[in-house]
Amino acid sequence: MPRIDEIDRRTDVVFVVFYFGKSIRGVTKVQKLLFLIEEETSFFEEYRDSIAFNFAPYKMGPFSEEVYEELHFLLQLDAIEARPISDPVIEGSDPDLSNKEFVITAKGEKIASQLVEILEPEYREELRDLVEQYNELSLNELLRHVYSEYPEYTTESEIKDEIFQGTR
Repeated sequence: MPRIDEIDRRTDVVFVVFYFGKSIRGVTKVQKLLFLIEEETSFFEEYRDSIAFNFAPYKMGPFSEEVYEELHFLLQLDAIEARPISDPVIEGSDPDLSNKEFVITAKGEKIASQLVEILEPEYREELRDLVEQYNELSLNELLRHVYSEYPEYTTESEIKDEIFQGTR
């Protein structure tokens, strides 16, 4: 494996998210965590050109096809594993990724730890805090936050009314 000396790919960012998240319930949550990294971190400002996921409004808010590609890649690499969720959550359109909990493997942890080591300390802290804060939320809580803060990404949402039902 080549030496890792800088965060320069979307895959690297996904590794870092799993390093700090350990386990993420559902592809929709993975999508929203990566979206929030783009929207709420100075890390993204530094690396925008190489790591942008190009999110667009879709059925469940901000969506990027590239997130699916990265998850499939990490699964093939055995860096993460997908475990069925017994109590299904709102999910996307890829049956291989829907209603799965994604867990970093020992191999993924080893690669991700090298990436985290090379991060500037302020970026490391920023990413850790964001992933830990938002990954602890239920999917509905996370979606409410994203929909409230970034309404321009809800124009195509099929679940917007559901998300805000009973919260106003």
